[in-house]
Amino acid sequence: MKHTSPCEFAPTAPILDLTAEEYFHLLHPEGSRGKAAVLCKLGPEKVQSHTYAAAPLIAQMPHFVDRTSFLTLNRFWYGRKLKSLAALNALYVDLDYFHLPQWKGKSPAEVQSAFAAHLLISGMPQPSVFLQTGRGLAAIWLIEPIPVSALRRWQGAVGALIDLTGAFGADKACKDATRVFRIPGTLNEKSQKEVRVSGGCGERYQFDDLADQIYQAAGRPTRAELQERKKRKTKKRRAGATMPRGLTQAERFRLIRDDLGGFRVAHGGLIPIGLRNTWLHFYATCLTHLPEVTDLEDEILRASQSATPGLERSEVAAIVRQATEKAKLRTSATSWADGRYHYKGATMAEQLGITPDLARALGLKQVIPEEERKRRKAEAERQRRALNGAMSRDQYLAANSASRTKPWAALEISRTKYYELKRVGMLPEPEAA
Repeated sequence: MKHTSPCEFAPTAPILDLTAEEYFHLLHPEGSRGKAAVLCKLGPEKVQSHTYAAAPLIAQMPHFVDRTSFLTLNRFWYGRKLKSLAALNALYVDLDYFHLPQWKGKSPAEVQSAFAAHLLISGMPQPSVFLQTGRGLAAIWLIEPIPVSALRRWQGAVGALIDLTGAFGADKACKDATRVFRIPGTLNEKSQKEVRVSGGCGERYQFDDLADQIYQAAGRPTRAELQERKKRKTKKRRAGATMPRGLTQAERFRLIRDDLGGFRVAHGGLIPIGLRNTWLHFYATCLTHLPEVTDLEDEILRASQSATPGLERSEVAAIVRQATEKAKLRTSATSWADGRYHYKGATMAEQLGITPDLARALGLKQVIPEEERKRRKAEAERQRRALNGAMSRDQYLAANSASRTKPWAALEISRTKYYELKRVGMLPEPEAA
């Protein structure tokens, strides 16, 4: 009986043989955060790095294609250094399959087909781009850009991806965010073969979703599963805790909305003149982050009628229009990428004239001055330490007063001898004066 090869189920590739310019535009669309960098080999030990905005880089692309040139997958502010990283743009693996005996004599197309089938069977999405590099094969999954603060999570996902694709010779060193791949149309000087885009779906993925799929395929827990484990291990929050951690944006803005409501109640249900426009803007901003709000305009108008009745119609209309536009934007895992307003609690407290005393009196959770936030954090840390058995400084000094009283002097022995005798319970009683 003839067995069907998994390669026969490999999906077809919507993109193929992109030019260097098309490849660049796919990786680094116009308006992207940061700049791409190009690395050119000028000799066996001499390289030259260029960091350009899109237009000048595209203009020089023919010059780069005539040389041994490489393009970054991620973007930078200046240079190709981790400290100048602007945004993480892709996950990728470099498949040096030619080192493995099972792929000896196989063509790049055969290996690519087998790799695509392996991903399909594993439940993984197909790469955005396949790049035949002249010797090996590169697989690139483009992602919606995420900030540098997510670097450790990005590295974790890349590490899991390398483990998942080890049977195809995934380069374990390919974990750095400054990695470059050869530009299509250039010649690999080692094999004298042209680099080409040999397939891919052209999709750009959400990082969180893609990372979860990688972890599931690699047999590792997803982020949600890890968070659930952490919740089970974490003790129940102490009654009265005022500094919740790990909030989603929706949860945070629900608390802010409640704080704004408390501020309103404290002023008899009407926001003071001079603060009405500010308060209504913050309230409308909260609503743009809440998925349960289905009629944003109606919610804002009802709030203006009850809380800010003296506000000019034009001002209310401007707030409604702005909030409606913001609410149409696609949500993102990062505050700087989704286009909505993300105010700090301290900023809102300052704009509304909320003092630490008022924040405590009203029991506010998020709209609090920075000094009050620090005080609460310090108090929560003191309580945590106390629950874990830590002593206050006064308690410690009372229990460990030997450094001040020097009892060894009264016994006419050395300090070392004093602690040796104390450890074995043989300290002599000091003579009465």
